[in-house]
Amino acid sequence: MLVVDDDLIDANFVIRAFSDLGGNVEITHVTDADVAARRLLGELFDYVLLDINMPGTNGMELLKRIRMDEKTAVLPVIMLTSSMNPTDVYTSYACGANAYTLKPSSVSGYRTFAEGFTRFWVDVVVQPLAQRPL
Repeated sequence: MLVVDDDLIDANFVIRAFSDLGGNVEITHVTDADVAARRLLGELFDYVLLDINMPGTNGMELLKRIRMDEKTAVLPVIMLTSSMNPTDVYTSYACGANAYTLKPSSVSGYRTFAEGFTRFWVDVVVQPLAQRPL
């Protein structure tokens, strides 16, 4: 999973929550949307957790780039953000986000998020192939 968030504290909460579960979700964290775009060009990720408000290229612009690239067009992107703005929610889904969730306000909230994420995205969802079938 690629976590794209300029807030190191929030990113560490995500990493710790998934680590505490003891699962097999490998996490790569980057603090910059442009770095994330480069990593997505050269590496395969099963999911992206994406913040919206970042300096430089924001999460919404990265989401658009992800959806425009055939290699990442169907990659599950979950917006994990502090924005409760209805316009951000709508625009995220309109640009192709698979889910929109608010950042938890506590360590236990991050654990609950990681548990729910794992139960749904890892244990239940059937992922598309890395490449489009012929």
